[in-house]
Amino acid sequence: MKGRCVIRGCSSQLELKKKKNETEVCGLWSVPDDVFVYCLAPKLSRLDLVALSMVSRSYRFVAVLHEIRALRSLRTVDLYMYVYMHMHPDPSPRWFVLHPVQHRLKPVNLNLYPTPALVAGSCFVETGWGIYIIGGLVNGKPTTEVTFFDCTDHEVCRVTPMKIARSGAAACLIDRQKIYVFGGCWDDVAADSSNWVEVYDIETGTWEFLSVFTPKMPLKIRQSVVIFQERVYAVDEDGQLFISPTSEWKFKAEGRTESNPGNRNDWLFADHTLFCRGIGGKILWCFPPELDWKEVKGLEDLQQQHCGFDIIKLCLYSNDRMAIFWEARGSQGPDQILELWCAQISMERRPEGGVLEIWGNIEWSGAVLSESSYTGLNLLFVGSFYA
Repeated sequence: MKGRCVIRGCSSQLELKKKKNETEVCGLWSVPDDVFVYCLAPKLSRLDLVALSMVSRSYRFVAVLHEIRALRSLRTVDLYMYVYMHMHPDPSPRWFVLHPVQHRLKPVNLNLYPTPALVAGSCFVETGWGIYIIGGLVNGKPTTEVTFFDCTDHEVCRVTPMKIARSGAAACLIDRQKIYVFGGCWDDVAADSSNWVEVYDIETGTWEFLSVFTPKMPLKIRQSVVIFQERVYAVDEDGQLFISPTSEWKFKAEGRTESNPGNRNDWLFADHTLFCRGIGGKILWCFPPELDWKEVKGLEDLQQQHCGFDIIKLCLYSNDRMAIFWEARGSQGPDQILELWCAQISMERRPEGGVLEIWGNIEWSGAVLSESSYTGLNLLFVGSFYA
């Protein structure tokens, strides 16, 4: 049984054709593709699959199938964190991977299409097998470009571009099938309400405009988050909050604003709770839709140990843990060392005096990157994947 991969957009499908007594030969043994898919692949690590891809292109195509990734995720335990970071004075961002045991960032050697020089304004969408990088600024102008970073093969490929150039947009994945991109339009033509939302179908690799109702055209979206796959919260650059059910896409201005939206970033939804990063090393939380933010307790020792530090990225590390990143300077003088620190935090709910509080427990913290040849860094994206 031979395997052949058909690529539409950036998604892959396997077409199997039955041929009697025909097998694919790989290395020292001969294994039919279907046996490899359903018996061997779930037991192999990501590095094993990459090694097989160097031996057989047919096996490489099998390894990137969505079904294979789902099977492997049921049996794998290693959780790798991927970081997309611009380190000055390098002209372009780079991908790094944080090993779950070594706790050090290592650069990813990319295959195929190089990562574009998008240093600001891009939005990112995680899937079970990689990350979409959507829009952003190229030479100071918004772009329609979309790329996909494959976390198994460490490849970057072009995806069908959007219909409208966007920077400062927000994006989310709904039902594991479609990516919705909101706002980020920079001119009057692109800012028309009929162009405000585009939808990308992962299977077909096509973009379509989505008709939505909104009382205001928030061109640049500062934050967005999906609640239970049922509602989308979006905050524009003025701090105004918009909410829409995913069943009918009618954005409603709630009449509430974030008083200082620049100090409440990286919104994420976990365990029925909204979290974001504040200033002074604080993590904030609230129950939607009230948006009455409170501080996560238990991080005082970390805040005192790194006096004056600000979290530059808050993200989910696993189902029961979060991760925070911050920048530090390891030494003074001409050879000053630039350090990137990370801490993994588990959250615990505690009733105190009839009031529910959330406490953070530091599971691990340390420097994950130390460099003396760079003057600064911009952490653009962080996401975790089983491999």
